[in-house]
Amino acid sequence: MSKLILNDEKWVYLYSEIADYILEYSSLDSIWQRDNEGNEMPIRTEEKQEEFLDIVDTVEAIMRNVLVKQGEVQK
Repeated sequence: MSKLILNDEKWVYLYSEIADYILEYSSLDSIWQRDNEGNEMPIRTEEKQEEFLDIVDTVEAIMRNVLVKQGEVQK
């Protein structure tokens, strides 16, 4: 089976969107840091950032079963 080639930008978009979705819907507590007023900021907590990176590794491994990152194609 020949694998589809995905450009680097789309590769990053795909794995980050999937990993973010998994993290958000699997977390019981908030994944975002809060400011002094208690408002969520679009910055992950340190713990959730580590979880995100672990999820990214798994998502990329799954993606590599059917896709190839263009930057890794031998010319």
